Amino acid sequence: MNNARSASFFQQFRHWDLNLLVVLEALYAEQGNVTRAAQRVGLSQSALSHALNRLRDMLDDPLFVKRGAKMQPTARASQLAPFVAQWLDQLQVELSPQLFDPMTIKASLRLGMPEHLERLLLPDLLRYLGTHAPGIHIHVKAVPIFQLSDELDNGGIDLAITGAQIDLSEGYQQQLLTRSHFVYVYNPKLLTLPDNPTLEELAAVPQLTTSYAHNTTSIIESYFQAHGLKRKIMATTSGITAIPAIIAMCPVLVILPRLMITQYSLFDEFNVVPFADQDVNVPLNLVWHRLHDHDPAHQYVRDYIVQQFTTLVN
Repeated sequence: MNNARSASFFQQFRHWDLNLLVVLEALYAEQGNVTRAAQRVGLSQSALSHALNRLRDMLDDPLFVKRGAKMQPTARASQLAPFVAQWLDQLQVELSPQLFDPMTIKASLRLGMPEHLERLLLPDLLRYLGTHAPGIHIHVKAVPIFQLSDELDNGGIDLAITGAQIDLSEGYQQQLLTRSHFVYVYNPKLLTLPDNPTLEELAAVPQLTTSYAHNTTSIIESYFQAHGLKRKIMATTSGITAIPAIIAMCPVLVILPRLMITQYSLFDEFNVVPFADQDVNVPLNLVWHRLHDHDPAHQYVRDYIVQQFTTLVN
């Protein structure tokens, strides 16, 4: 890249209309025949004649001069035409959409997402990429929710999957993957609940929460508070891994998004019951910078992640 170009180098293009070079190419290819050249570029004959006059002014050369019954190119036109033809061919190639072959592309993507989503997404995603796009490598990075925006801003991660509400600048894109409804989970051997407990009855039961999903906790707290209730919180964990072991030994219940325990065999021995109504849910979003909007490898991975979520039951 030439960073030494002066301001005058760029400013001169303000006075040049590079679209006129297409007119030069068409006229030279048609040996100065204005009618046929106009048909090539999709202009009227008068419009192309006007464009030729502008081109003459821009290049300070008549370019095509009538000799007998034909228009002949000047030395300047003959010199420029092959270069312009080559330049237009190259420009067309460079500006055309890239052909994407997932089997040959090389890329490394850094993902920021919660632990429970690693369990749900990575096995199938890595298996698929290993077969169809072996040159795309995925590296998951543990990012605290409060650092997510900074990591996206400074390029620490390329993609984020999050249920948290984060402040994003206009440079980011966000796509809703799914909305996960809530369930409450408890050990029926240690805790007895009615078949259809009221919200008041649930609020009175000792509960376990997790700081692992801040937005989840606030949604549930707000729901209870909207009904004039306060939960009886016994303990809070920093993650999800310890929750099955705690429920196995303590008479508590935990309210979680269903996605957090989907396909998690350690919860199979407990009662898992839908909580509240369908309006109480947590949105899960895929977030990326617009710099990567049309990056073929990024698009390929994003599309597959979206496809994966269509098959997850929440």
